[in-house]
Amino acid sequence: MVRRAAQRYGTVGAMLAGGMVAFDRLLGRKPKEEPAVVIEASSEPEDIEKGISLTLEQPDGETLDVFAPPPGRRRARAYRRRRRSDGQEA
Repeated sequence: MVRRAAQRYGTVGAMLAGGMVAFDRLLGRKPKEEPAVVIEASSEPEDIEKGISLTLEQPDGETLDVFAPPPGRRRARAYRRRRRSDGQEA
């Protein structure tokens, strides 16, 4: 937890996360040990390589068709290069 905070938020984040861990240990709290919830599905899972489509009925009676494309065919996120203030590329 501390290492992740240091990577994301720097030294101040690591110090704050470390303090929170120490405070939690001082209070003597034990993590809850709850079993995982398992819910049985009524049918076999669908093949998501074709995409997933749903038809939903809204409370006012209208139907709404929703489609999610297959995971490999989604568009990549846009990437922008940051430019330094003196005009040189990073």
